[in-house]
Amino acid sequence: MHARLDPDVPRIAVLSAPSGSGKTSLVRCWVAPRPPGTVIWATLETDHVRRASFWQTVLTNAGRLGVLPATEAAGLVGDVDRASDVPELVAGALRRRGPLVLVVDAHERLRDDSAAVDADLVRLVQLCPDLKVVVTTRTSTGLASPGRTLRGEVELLTAADLAFTEDETRELLTTFADPAVAASAADLHAATDGFPLAVRAGILSLSRAGSAPGTPDWRSLVAEDLRVQLGSGATYDLVLATCLPPYFDTDLAIELTGTTDVKETLAELEWNGFGRWIPFAPGRQVFQYVESLRTAMLADAAGRPAPQQARAAKLAAAWLHRNGNFETAFEVAVAARQYDFAGRVYASLLASDPDTITTGRFDQQLVSIPRSALTQFPALALGRGLACHRNPALLGAAADFFRIPAAWTGPRLPDMGPGEVMMGHTAKVASLRVLGRFDESARAAHQALAYFDTIPDGEQHHVADLGATLLRHLSYSLFQDAQVDAARSAALRAISMSTRPESLNHTAVYVVGFNALDGRSADARAARGHVDPEAWRPGQDRTYGNALGRIGQAALLLDDFDLTASIDEYDGCRFATTSEFWPFVTWTLMHARLGLGQAATEAHRVEAALARTPAPPGTADSLGSAAVRSALAVLWLAAGNRTKAGPLLRLRTRYTGQVAPAVVLARLLAGEPAEALAALPRLETRPGHTNRSLAALLTVGAAAAVRTGLPETSAALLDRVLALVGPGGARAHLMYLPASDLAGLRALAGERGDAGLRDYLAGPVPDCITAETLAASLTPQERVVIAALAHHPTRAAAAAALHVTENTVKTHLQRIYRKLGVNSRDAVIEKAIELDLLAPR
Repeated sequence: MHARLDPDVPRIAVLSAPSGSGKTSLVRCWVAPRPPGTVIWATLETDHVRRASFWQTVLTNAGRLGVLPATEAAGLVGDVDRASDVPELVAGALRRRGPLVLVVDAHERLRDDSAAVDADLVRLVQLCPDLKVVVTTRTSTGLASPGRTLRGEVELLTAADLAFTEDETRELLTTFADPAVAASAADLHAATDGFPLAVRAGILSLSRAGSAPGTPDWRSLVAEDLRVQLGSGATYDLVLATCLPPYFDTDLAIELTGTTDVKETLAELEWNGFGRWIPFAPGRQVFQYVESLRTAMLADAAGRPAPQQARAAKLAAAWLHRNGNFETAFEVAVAARQYDFAGRVYASLLASDPDTITTGRFDQQLVSIPRSALTQFPALALGRGLACHRNPALLGAAADFFRIPAAWTGPRLPDMGPGEVMMGHTAKVASLRVLGRFDESARAAHQALAYFDTIPDGEQHHVADLGATLLRHLSYSLFQDAQVDAARSAALRAISMSTRPESLNHTAVYVVGFNALDGRSADARAARGHVDPEAWRPGQDRTYGNALGRIGQAALLLDDFDLTASIDEYDGCRFATTSEFWPFVTWTLMHARLGLGQAATEAHRVEAALARTPAPPGTADSLGSAAVRSALAVLWLAAGNRTKAGPLLRLRTRYTGQVAPAVVLARLLAGEPAEALAALPRLETRPGHTNRSLAALLTVGAAAAVRTGLPETSAALLDRVLALVGPGGARAHLMYLPASDLAGLRALAGERGDAGLRDYLAGPVPDCITAETLAASLTPQERVVIAALAHHPTRAAAAAALHVTENTVKTHLQRIYRKLGVNSRDAVIEKAIELDLLAPR
């Protein structure tokens, strides 16, 4: 059999045979002589394994077995759900590692995803010339289709290949049984067809009987199940105590059984074919029962007293968790209804990989948790809500689950540790935010911070990276409620708690984003210095965990007027359209496209997105939502459409300070600079301002002051702008000014000899906004003529539809040409679409 597996070609081998055929034992013996770090052993532990979970298991074990560095493997695990080409992702990590073997044990557990994984495996061996894949399965698989086996692409070993020959059966009897029964070899082989499990059972029966079987006792042994052979003594008790985890080491066996005498019993179990030691880590193996035995013993274990079941589940889940098998630890805890420990595992998952909440990796377990348990463990309720939120069919149910942590008022259990209580607070904060209740979320964030301050200094280190993760969520809720300083303070505390480079990256990017959006560019660049590019896992810098880092960099590029680069920051970033950061991503894109002369097109795009059901995430009343609507008003004003901008300027929001710059700009473009200047004191005091929005408001006000002949007032306003954001701070709002107004401010700075102000105004500001609002000057009749031209192919047809002469249409058209600055019918229609003049009124 080893000779069948040895050749380098074909590079896929499939062992397809029933349970008890010796598939796993054969492969285990075959890989045993190979050097450490050359074998990835992946046993599928549960039924209906998803494709993503399969590859996450492969990569996790590659890290555990030393094939890949542990940090790289952990990073790749988080990237699987987001990867568009999973085989390429895995191949990129493996192809430079030299000759490798990937063992996929219990392939049949893939069920519905088997075809997808088979296709991945075929492609993986094409991408990795030094990789061999060995698959064991109890069923047939498309991987070993007749076409592939006939072409020599796959080596297929079936039950017939694995069955013992008569000579091998005789040798087994001679070697392992009483010599007196060796003569029964032919009878035993004929009765069992050499099926290994049946042969083993027959040998046990013959050894006890001491002679050739009359009534074939070995048949009943196989039929009744392997557990009968264990008897009712210490061996049975050990298997009963240790069958819950899919594998275990001697330390866990000692914990589960309460006895130190386990090694000899495990050796006996292996000798008799009840289990085998499989690779787990370099120089370390774990024991795994044959599946039929474990299945039977799990049924027996379910009948044990509840306290015993609970203890075994906690010990097994804790051991799996300690050894990095989070998914199985979570599954064991959930299956055993140990929801308190499941909550702890889930909290650790979020701390180790913030992107967990954006993937469906644990949805299967979360959906099985009853509602009664979710009320006690709000973190699990948040996870359940997110699982529903990712499934369009369950989107309506998501809000019900988010309302559970949103209503959380404190620990339901007396023994919840500080980390669990903080997780409960944070689940409440995040759920309120997802529900669009941003002001309540901010209040809950303050309550969470107040609780955090009560944790003794000596205990805070126990929540370390978990605490940093939770503080980040609290800070974002505070920022969305325009409590920018409080948000920055919470994020800075999180930086001080981050113990790992990756955790520090996840936290530092929040400070980058907050400072850049607030207009504090120097502080944003300083915070960016805390981000270590080498600490990101492959591809992680384009995920949810770095969203605010990308947004912050896009905002900094806007202030440098590097508009195309600002847009490019989101290339390959799925969070740009699907995450709660949508408002701030959109705000930066709107300004970049304003500067690129795409105001009307971008306004239509954003308006359509806001009108969708459901609306984009994060668009309930918040700082980000108000900023988007303010930017939308600016886009319409830049496109010359005051009609569209009007309702946005009267927006009802708790964050009206964000809309203030657009309000003053509308007055300026309407030729009312004095009114714009007069409105400034009132608009400055509106709630919801950031340094950036105040700087934009004062800058437009300074332009109005120049128009009204008040240069000293203008200079004073510009001095305040520099005090707010600094000479190198936010200045993307210079794009709001018509070229003539910007020129007036630059002339003022030159006359005053203010080098800092000259530098601030001297950037390559694109000319985005016309000093006149074109659409507003069209008469109602001219709008009607434009609509008729859009729906009729000729001027004559348009005149007939309007019941006027063609000459009347021509006269109107000449005026329209002049007002819109065009010289053809097609250009009129194009401009009308751009200015939204064809919409019904």
